[in-house]
Amino acid sequence: MGIGMFIFLFVTAVSVDSFGIGCVLGLKKVKLAFWGIVVIASVSGIVFLLSSYFGQLLVQVVKPEMAENAGAVALIGIGMYFLRQFFKQHTEDQQDPWLHPAKVLNDPVTADVDKSGGIQGKEVWLLGTALSLDTIGAGISGALIGLPVLLTGGLIASSTFLMLGTGMMAGAKLTNRVESISILPGVLLIIIGLIKLS
Repeated sequence: MGIGMFIFLFVTAVSVDSFGIGCVLGLKKVKLAFWGIVVIASVSGIVFLLSSYFGQLLVQVVKPEMAENAGAVALIGIGMYFLRQFFKQHTEDQQDPWLHPAKVLNDPVTADVDKSGGIQGKEVWLLGTALSLDTIGAGISGALIGLPVLLTGGLIASSTFLMLGTGMMAGAKLTNRVESISILPGVLLIIIGLIKLS
């Protein structure tokens, strides 16, 4: 598989959740300003770059082949975690989204903490934090398997921006498919990990 296609799959796996979350927000008529989408996309890109830097530090003390295998195994692990979250029943509805940002991934409308009908101010950062959680592990793993960090980080930010914005516009039309989109990141990350191990 060429490096271009590999990066495409990786970026899609990391940012496709943004489309599903955008769909839910659009469906529920929860507003998110243009600048909010820019902030959220930037947070995802920056978190990826920071975690990639940590991954590059690991590469310096681990043999290249071992580092690549470790990164592949980590991607598979992250993918399995995503699948577990997808099939897990939502039993934590009472959790405070400020203390448990991951809750926002299961129910994006909880990012509208003040119930104003729009995500604004601190709530933008809450949604950005929730969407960037998966980029932490992906950033470390991406560095270990040798992905070009700056290019991949920029593509993740751009893709998050496009998918979140497009998802919000398409929300009402994809009512019955929103849930199924959430399974894609886990599946793609497992496939990428298996490809790197083979």
